[in-house]
Amino acid sequence: MHPDPACFAQAVRRRAFGRALRITGVLDHGELAEHVDAPTTTSGQPDRARVASKVGRPT
Repeated sequence: MHPDPACFAQAVRRRAFGRALRITGVLDHGELAEHVDAPTTTSGQPDRARVASKVGRPT
């Protein structure tokens, strides 16, 4: 998963983390949500990972 809030939301809706980690029950994804929603850098420039994740996507 890349640090894209839409991707994170979709993974939560699909309960992908529990399946990927092979854990039953409810997972607390609060800290990961804070990380994904946090500003990418202090300089205002997007993080390279975020930019790279959009390369090759159809427009």
